[in-house]
Amino acid sequence: MSTQSIFRPTILAIALAAAFPAASAWADDEISELTSPNTAEAAINLPYTDKINPLYRQYDGVNNAGINANADLDYVRRKDAEWFRINARNLGLRTQEMGISYEKQGDWSISLDYNQIPRYSPYQVSTAVSGVGSTRIVQPDIANTAAAANNANLYDVTLKTEREITTLAASKFLMPGLKLGFTVKNEDKTGTRLSGVRGVTGSGATPANIYSAFLFAPEPINQNHKQLEATVEYTTEKYQLVAGYYGSFLGTKQNALTVVPGTNTALVAANLSPIALAPDNSVQQFYVTGAYNLSKDTRANLKVAWSEGRQDDAFLVGQPTLAGIGGNLNAKVQTTEVYSAVTSRLTRDLKLLASWRYEDRQDKTPVRIFGTSTSNGVTTNYYNNPESHTANWGKLEASYRLGAGFNLTGGFDYTNKSSKEWERHDVSELTSRIAVSRSMGESINGTLSFAHAERKGSEWNNGITPPILPVYLADRNRDRVRGMLDLAATENLNLQFAYEAYFEDYNKSSYGLDKGQGQIFSVDGSYAISDVWKLNAWYTKQNGETRQYAQGAVCTTGNSSNCTVNTFRTGTLVQWDANLKQDSDQFGLGLNGRISRVDVGAQLLIYQDVNKQEVSKMPTTTCTNASCSTTGTVAAAMGILPDTKYTQNTLKLFGIYPVSKATRVRLDYIYDMRKMDDYTWSNWVYADGTRVYVKPEQTTQVIGLSLLHSF
Repeated sequence: MSTQSIFRPTILAIALAAAFPAASAWADDEISELTSPNTAEAAINLPYTDKINPLYRQYDGVNNAGINANADLDYVRRKDAEWFRINARNLGLRTQEMGISYEKQGDWSISLDYNQIPRYSPYQVSTAVSGVGSTRIVQPDIANTAAAANNANLYDVTLKTEREITTLAASKFLMPGLKLGFTVKNEDKTGTRLSGVRGVTGSGATPANIYSAFLFAPEPINQNHKQLEATVEYTTEKYQLVAGYYGSFLGTKQNALTVVPGTNTALVAANLSPIALAPDNSVQQFYVTGAYNLSKDTRANLKVAWSEGRQDDAFLVGQPTLAGIGGNLNAKVQTTEVYSAVTSRLTRDLKLLASWRYEDRQDKTPVRIFGTSTSNGVTTNYYNNPESHTANWGKLEASYRLGAGFNLTGGFDYTNKSSKEWERHDVSELTSRIAVSRSMGESINGTLSFAHAERKGSEWNNGITPPILPVYLADRNRDRVRGMLDLAATENLNLQFAYEAYFEDYNKSSYGLDKGQGQIFSVDGSYAISDVWKLNAWYTKQNGETRQYAQGAVCTTGNSSNCTVNTFRTGTLVQWDANLKQDSDQFGLGLNGRISRVDVGAQLLIYQDVNKQEVSKMPTTTCTNASCSTTGTVAAAMGILPDTKYTQNTLKLFGIYPVSKATRVRLDYIYDMRKMDDYTWSNWVYADGTRVYVKPEQTTQVIGLSLLHSF
């Protein structure tokens, strides 16, 4: 009895075959197909999305339920040393990408690329504010009462930004070893971003100021960003040199946002509107980098760069300013950088690395008075705060081959930063590290490393240690351990384990950060069930913890003044501890194989992120006056903040059916469930009645049909 496969065409297959004749495709020389880079393939995709959920659409560019047709294209042709490429993805969607390039190897090349990158706000917004997206926001005619949140004129708005990026790049060899190159990148960014502005405390609400007097004022965005880079490269067998220029120019077409109050009693604060938007700015850099082979075992590198950043966009016209400020900030920051490194293999088994980087940043922005205030007959001036600094980074490392595949590496890393504008003028950190690794083993390879860092600095300003030490300037000890193991358990089973942890201990100040630690563990495995079926899975566990000491006023049943915004706290401040924790778990599973002539696959992702804010040592009573002669009971549940949790479960299934050797049909199914349990956005209401909401559970399903054809 003999068995043979019989291809029975379906109606769909007959239609596809008529559209894409493939009679000759079955007879192609498979060896030629494997050795030739030439490709010509197009795909038509017809994904159907059952509903639009803010969390799912955030970056995928799809904002319409139903079918969102798009197309892909790959085209590659090589003739001798000449390459021609065209590629496109998601044509028809707001995430489309296109590129075309032509290259003659060893002579010249040119390419043009276009990308769209949308980002939708993950929040649902309902508002009665008009002018969203423009530079003139008009508040509704409604009082600041509980009724504002139930305004019948509320309507839904979609907040999003979109970037359109065009990049042109070219290069040309003028002679052997001498190459010119340039890149021009243009990016237009438009849209609206969630934002608010502080108004004046309203009246009539119960209790007063129930919505904190914040007004909904979305920020309009209309910016152009240009980046230019030009290089000259010269390469010989002995040395390599590159000289270049880089320029970044940001231009904003909107410089102010005006907020117009309605009859809302949470009025815009005096002199607050119009509000300045992002100003124009630019950065230009000139650099030279080179490498020289001192010998076959020793190589030196050097880079010198000088850059200047400017921000001289004009101040808002008509806004009150103090005399002597001028028409713009006239900001200028100049930076000089030098980097050098030497690597050398001293012996067959010993290799050394030494490097040093120096940075001198001079902020030459003029210092001016931008505001004044008078209290109790004392006038205080407010200045801008330019910041200059110098920094050094050094590294010394030695690696020794022990034999039997083992390597031992040890080194020191040094960092020093100083600035006259910092509360602590000079801070240094020294890290000692050691690692042992095994490579090229038949079944087991791995790395284990340890590092210890100590950061110290000069005396604090005036010799007085501040009550809260700035984190980036505070003394700190940090220990870090890393480990990786690659295990080929059997011929079909491969496993990888990785672990990393850090432990931080800050020199305890009166308040602020005390200790911190974090750990990451992951395991990744792949298993070949057969020649056709492959299975892979991975799991990652991550946690972080930060402990800090805090102080402040505590609301009490007998001291309501300590709970009122902008009211001077007359009671003695109390102390408590805060422990911030973040835990995340990620699990993935993938399966690929073939059933008859159909390639099939499945992917599962389970992700959960939890943030906890634990407050301890909260007192049961607190003072109700400055002398603490009387006390009040701390309000119930004071110091308790709910956990925030984000969950994502995604299942993807696909099947690919070959109608012919040149034509395939692909069917995809996606089930995506996301939960966002965040008390800060569960019921946020602005003073003008605008609601910002996150649906706690959002489920999206996508069914996609794709037609792929090779020409």
